[in-house]
Amino acid sequence: MDSMTIPTELTMDADDACALSLECWRLSLIAELLKDSTQGPGLRHAVRRITETLKGMGIEAVDFVGRPYDAGMVPEVVDVREDQGLPEGRAIIDETIAPTVTWRGLVIKPGQIIVKCSSLRSQEHTKVVE
Repeated sequence: MDSMTIPTELTMDADDACALSLECWRLSLIAELLKDSTQGPGLRHAVRRITETLKGMGIEAVDFVGRPYDAGMVPEVVDVREDQGLPEGRAIIDETIAPTVTWRGLVIKPGQIIVKCSSLRSQEHTKVVE
């Protein structure tokens, strides 16, 4: 055995932390799709362990799906879809393309979202920008 000492603490730069968080989020979506398969429990366990490790480092992926949309939100709006089923003037986040990544509550990478609005006229009221 050589004299190299194994470090007790490692560091990760923000880009790598964002990439790891994004891939863990993607795995969580796959795990949800496979929840009833034989691979589901193992994949969910792996995702849970990676998520816990990231949280221990202060890193979290925030998925805004289902929340009301506000023009001052951090994620970038990549598409706006009309939904006649929504009450007039309402907009909600329909899909997350990429989650917002935070470190100790501070945004280190804004996410990307798709918003649905009650009508095209509602977009003007909510100031949703494509």
